[in-house]
Amino acid sequence: MRATTVAVLAMLVSGLASGRRLQGQQAADTALVRGRDDTKAQRLFGELMSPYCPGLTIATCPSPGADSLREDIRARLDRGETPRAIRASYVADWGERVLGAPPLREWGVLLWFAPGVLLVFGLVALTLWLRTLRPTPDAACAGAALPDREGPSPADQALRERLEEELRAFDRAG
Repeated sequence: MRATTVAVLAMLVSGLASGRRLQGQQAADTALVRGRDDTKAQRLFGELMSPYCPGLTIATCPSPGADSLREDIRARLDRGETPRAIRASYVADWGERVLGAPPLREWGVLLWFAPGVLLVFGLVALTLWLRTLRPTPDAACAGAALPDREGPSPADQALRERLEEELRAFDRAG
């Protein structure tokens, strides 16, 4: 039963997705048939959020309201309005929530630059933390690596004498 439900839902979702793709393709084909360059319009469709479908741009919103917005944008571009003027008009009508990206002022600046600043601070913190994890040299290794200024310790002298004695015994046996 669950497998059937999942399969039916998957087919519905895939059908909706292909329908949206076809709808977008039809709009592009219609623009080519009319003989107009739709590049500016498509760019605006992707930059402006749909007031009818929360979380979707005008380009991807399937509602009839979004269709009318797309036609309005195309008509305004055909009349010679600039994309900046159209964007400003939509912000005046719908508020800044219609913009796909936050503006570069007040909190918008923070939203744009916060990820980079956090990344830099994170890398600095990681570097400092990794430096604290470096192994410290062992006391025996540190003593062997540094030259003795006072001469060999009694333990070192005893080991040296024992080594020389064993080497002499090895030479006699061999």
